[in-house]
Amino acid sequence: MSKNSGDIFNGFSREMSDFLVELRFNNNREWFDNNRERYFSLLKEPMDSFAREMNAELCRRTGIKTIPSVSRINRDIRFSKNKEPYRDHRWVVFKRDTGEWKHKPVHYFEIGADYFTIGMGTYDAKPAYMQALRKKIDSNTAEFERLVKRYDESIFKLCGEKYKKRFPGERSEVIDNWYMRKNIYLQYTSPVNEAVLTREIFDFCLEQFLFLMPVINYMSNVSF
Repeated sequence: MSKNSGDIFNGFSREMSDFLVELRFNNNREWFDNNRERYFSLLKEPMDSFAREMNAELCRRTGIKTIPSVSRINRDIRFSKNKEPYRDHRWVVFKRDTGEWKHKPVHYFEIGADYFTIGMGTYDAKPAYMQALRKKIDSNTAEFERLVKRYDESIFKLCGEKYKKRFPGERSEVIDNWYMRKNIYLQYTSPVNEAVLTREIFDFCLEQFLFLMPVINYMSNVSF
């Protein structure tokens, strides 16, 4: 039985990891149908509780309306070489408007059998968005450098594929590290630990999401 009730998130169960490992090695409909109740109590219900409560807290703390979007356990295999029908992990993103989120900056949390990840950024930014972001950076490089330097010594790692050919212009190394990317995201990944089993993981993620708020605000206010 899930230890979460309604909108109150109290951590993930220790058995969640076992379920996801078993799913990884029994990724078929028959096994999943026989273990559907475990999926609901160990993964779906706690993740949904996390998403609802985190979204409410983010809206309350920031005054910015966000919408949680939780991944489905079912994979869309129609156009994929990987024909496994189920994911062995689950994530939630907190987007700022309706519709597709993959091209826009979002906060996100993901959990698997042996890890969890939190961060912010773009999953699949369109070239037009990245061009507009670079134009915004160029308009006030000093402001942008002050903004992103605060993350240099944090737990987050700057990620995203880089262009091979450098864009023209003189920029500091700090700015260039952001400027040259096709996608941009700040990410922290940790092994599953005792905090995941309690309310502590919620408090940790909320603290880090708020810490990331200045840069996601900057990236969200890009017109293209």
